[in-house]
This record gives sequence, structure tokens and C-alpha cells, in this order.
Amino acid sequence: MGNASDVVAAAGSSAFPASAARVLDAFRTRIGDDRFAVWFGDAACTVEAAANRDAVQVVLAAGSGFTHEWLRRTFRGDFEAAVQQICGAGTETHWRSQAVAVPVEPAGAPEADAGHEHGLPEGRREPPAQRAKGGRRAREVAVTPAPAAVSRQLRVVSRPGASSVAPSRRQPLRLSDFVVGPSNRMAFAGVELAAARPGEMSPLVIHGPSGVGKTHLLEAACDRARELHPGITAVVLSAEQFTTAFLQSLHGGGLPGFRRTCRTADVLVIDDLQFFVGKKATLLELQQTLDAVLRQGRQVIFACDRELDALPDLGADLLTRLRGGMMARLLPPDYDVRRGIVAAVCDKRGLGVPDDVLHYVATSMTRHARELLGAINRLEATSHMLGLPVTLEMAQEALADLVRSSGRSVRLADIERAVCKAFGIESGALQSARRARSASHPRMLAMFLARKHTQAALTEIGGYFGRRSHSTVIAAQKAVGDWVAKGSQVVLADATWDVEEAIRRVEDVLRAG
Repeated sequence: MGNASDVVAAAGSSAFPASAARVLDAFRTRIGDDRFAVWFGDAACTVEAAANRDAVQVVLAAGSGFTHEWLRRTFRGDFEAAVQQICGAGTETHWRSQAVAVPVEPAGAPEADAGHEHGLPEGRREPPAQRAKGGRRAREVAVTPAPAAVSRQLRVVSRPGASSVAPSRRQPLRLSDFVVGPSNRMAFAGVELAAARPGEMSPLVIHGPSGVGKTHLLEAACDRARELHPGITAVVLSAEQFTTAFLQSLHGGGLPGFRRTCRTADVLVIDDLQFFVGKKATLLELQQTLDAVLRQGRQVIFACDRELDALPDLGADLLTRLRGGMMARLLPPDYDVRRGIVAAVCDKRGLGVPDDVLHYVATSMTRHARELLGAINRLEATSHMLGLPVTLEMAQEALADLVRSSGRSVRLADIERAVCKAFGIESGALQSARRARSASHPRMLAMFLARKHTQAALTEIGGYFGRRSHSTVIAAQKAVGDWVAKGSQVVLADATWDVEEAIRRVEDVLRAG
């Protein structure tokens, strides 16, 4: 990570009244917010005077190796147009790739590839700190970074005499900032161990619905690993970035560089594991990458939005390898965690919030942490606008629409969709007349959850799930309640589940929307 190439635009003798931020804004407008965020989000951009003092140059940090070439071919026209829009007509652009120092194998060592080691016998592992200090030598090479290896710092340097703008920077996510509670304690402990002793608990898979802190833990794991083991190399990718980088390297001849980047990292982190479903070629590459990294005793951390049992299409071979490490669940934050998040963020921002407001926010915004951050942003903006301290009355008025949205009603169709999605059941199966356990148990579970999460009447629930009577709904509710009390196993689709686990799984889908 941290590899970069530069895009340089010399503006001749024309005046350049705007900052680099305006160039980026114009570029973002041309290619769209989503594409900009994936490939150039938080990219390093500078505007500075040229040697003759009559010109300026714009430098945009992008990728290198195959990524650099692909970005240049794909986005050069749009970037040139954006620069000319800000700098004026006649602006020339020049692209160059920047070589960076990366750890490589000693001369003569085999290159990273599927089925090959990196200079260590199988079963032996050299500690990351030792490898970083002397196990390999470093040299200046142009390597293939992951697409996410876009520089994460933005600085603007204006021409002499012009005002400079210092845009805000997102602070690195750290384990010390993560609020720990019963809902996430196991995942937190797993990440701590992985960062302290890379490779001993690999692969680590953390899973949970959106907004429970998976990305925070992934980035914080890398930060802690670098802190404890100076010189360690870490690569953080989303599954989409891994896929795109692999396909581009495959077609552009940069496959050895791509593999070297991923397979020589001491800590390899990949988010959104579920994104790989259905991508056969990428799954094979991921499996080979995982094999190569594990053989060298390195650390791999994955995150996904559901359990591995819900991802059979990843393939039996890859799932077997993933289950050989450690799996840890993150549940939606409980009250103590929600209150801790609100208090920590307010304290960090210097926003004075009394205890009754902390309690109100933590009890009103219950789905995920992002809702809490949105509520804090609203309170801070309202306090700034009115010039008044935050009070409970102000919070209730300012957050009224957010609270209503957070407490949105659940419909019977939502229950049906969540049950079908959670267990891979065909749509419409819960409304069929089938009496087999593989269909009747999911239907009974759906009726139980409908009574728990909706205001629908018994006859309405029975009518929705296959035109059944209200007495059938009552019987289903009682049966599932007995299952929970006894800790019974239930048949859902073609698999057997612990009933509490099954209920929690469906409710996770409901919370995710």
C-alpha cells in the first residue's frame, strides 16, 4: 500500500486561480461520485508553481504498474478535460509512474505464484518483524499495488501569493477507539490476537450485518500490526478491488506483480467476502492466494455480511480453508455499546452532551452505528446553527425524523423476504401448501417473527402465509416459543439449525434492510 504514480498537468502561462480541490471536484463531476470514490477517493492532489514561476502543475496520486496503465487509459481524457476546465485551454498533461521501495525476495528466490513457497520450508515461519528487518532486501521497483493503493492523504499547495486550503483528513481507525461490548467482544479479541501474533490465527473471518464495525476492525488490525511490528507490510482491499485488479492484471500482463503484492504481504485484509460469489476465476485466484499466504505463516483477515454457512457458492474448498482459522460474529450494538459510541464521538469532537441526551440517542437509534453518527452530526450542526448547547429538548426536536426512520415498521413481506434470504429458500415457498418440515418449519418461524415484529392481526398473518387460520398462527407461535425454551434444532430448507441462531440470522437480515 502506498505505491503511487503521478499525473502532471502544466498550465503554461495561464493563471490558475483555483486549488487542487477544485480540479478533483471537476474530475469527480465528470466520472461520477461512485467511480471516483473507488479509484481516486482521498487521492493525493497538489497544485504548485513550476520552476519558471509562470506556470503551475497539478499532481494526482493514482496507482502504479498495471493499475497505473489502466487508470491512464480509462480516465486520462476526463482528467485532462477537468484540468483544462480549471486551468484554461491549452493545458498539457503528462503521466509518469513512480517507483517505490517494497520488500522482495533475495536474488534467485522463486516468484510468488500458486503452489510455490517464498524461500521458507513448509511448516516453518519466520516472524514478521525478523523478515522486515533482515529476511529480505529492499530495492526500487515498479510494482503492482492493489487498486485501493491510492494514496490516502490529500494536500493542496497553491501558487505563491495565493491562499492555501487544508482539507480535512479522516483520522486512522484504531483498536483503542473501538467500543467493546457483549455484541462484539469475540471479534475484537480475535483481531487483537491477529495483530499481535500475525499468522497464528489465520485466516480470521469476522461477519455481521452492515454498520456493526467490521471495517473499523479491519483497518485497526493493520494499524495495530504496524505499531507492534515496525516494518511489517499490510494490504487492505475490498473484494471488488481484488476482483477488478485481478481481471485487469490478467488481461494486461501484470499478473506476477498483482500476485507479488498480495502474496508477500505480512497481513492481507479483504472486506466484503460475499462479493466473490459467482466469480469463478476470481475465486480460484483467491483460493490460490490464500494457500500461498497461509503456507508462509502470514495473516489473512476477511470480513463478510453473513455467516460462511450462508455462502455455499464460495465453494467447498475455499470454505474448508476459511473454517480452518477462526470465525467471529459481530452483532448489532447493544445499549451499552451504542451509548459508548455516542459518548466517545462527542468527546472526540468536543461536543458537550449531557447524560440524558446520550441515553436518548442510544435508545432511539438502535439499528447500527452509522445511525448514531448521523444523529451526532445532526446535533452538532443544530447546536452550531442556534449557538446553543445540546439539551434533551433540542435533541428530541432535531432528531425527530431520524428516530421515526429508525423505528420503521416491519411488513409481512419483509419477514417473508428475510426468512427466504437467510436460508436460501425459494420465493413463494412460505405461502405454499407444502407440509414437509423443510417448508413448514420456515413458515412457522416466519409466523413467530411476524407476531414479534409486526402489528398484523392473527388472521392477516395466517392469510398471508398460505391462507391459514388464526389458530394455525397461534400454534406456530407456541411451537417456536417451546423450541426456544428447549434449545431445539429445526429444519430450515435442507439444513438443521439451532432455533436461536436461526432467529438471530433472520433478524440480522431485517436490520440490514
